Amino acid sequence: MIDEVMVFDIWGDYGYFRRGYTTTSTISYPFPSRTTLAGIISGILGYDRDSYYDLFGPSNSAFALQLLNPIKKMRINLNLIDTKTGFILSDNKGTRCQLPAEFLKDVKYRIYLWLEDVSIMNDLNILLSEHKSVYTPYLGISECLANISLAKEGLIEAKEISAAEEDLWVNSIVPTEKAKIKIEPGKKYGAVKSPAFINSERIVEGFQEFYYEENGEDILMVEGQCHSIGDTNVIFF
Repeated sequence: MIDEVMVFDIWGDYGYFRRGYTTTSTISYPFPSRTTLAGIISGILGYDRDSYYDLFGPSNSAFALQLLNPIKKMRINLNLIDTKTGFILSDNKGTRCQLPAEFLKDVKYRIYLWLEDVSIMNDLNILLSEHKSVYTPYLGISECLANISLAKEGLIEAKEISAAEEDLWVNSIVPTEKAKIKIEPGKKYGAVKSPAFINSERIVEGFQEFYYEENGEDILMVEGQCHSIGDTNVIFF
């Protein structure tokens, strides 16, 4: 049961959440997937690689994500080398290839986190309140460094509400299986499917699909449930 959550912001100049099914010209997800969010939080807490997957399962954890800045995309060419011959350019006799990649510009997200293990949320809250992290947070790849800050101090009460009697404005991205939305003129909507859960062998075990508004504007929900956190309505996934 989602009763108390913590809320923090993460932002940076650039983000790069590569869609794994793209090869020749890589494309980025518009926001971090659930697996990426789990990795960011685990890095802040200092957990070892591949040690934290059970902490972020479908029954003991939940996230909600709010777009605080409009989604802006740009192309940057990445210099790649053949790692079979070496990991530095001199090992490859200066040979490299350029690959165009889609990056996100001026990204900022608000993350809502619920964990069944409250002690982990308390540990994370202490670190963020002191603007500290064990490992440096980044947005997709280590070249896209991120800043972090608590949006609200401590744990915040989350109250579940329903759109059964009246339509509700939702401030977060919307999981497609949890709500029906109304398309409004003048807004720019998108839908994306991204990895949700992976196992200890780093194999994806589930995907989730989301609606979002590219400028971060509210989405009108006509059917479904959400959680009210202060003056904000979000849907957890």
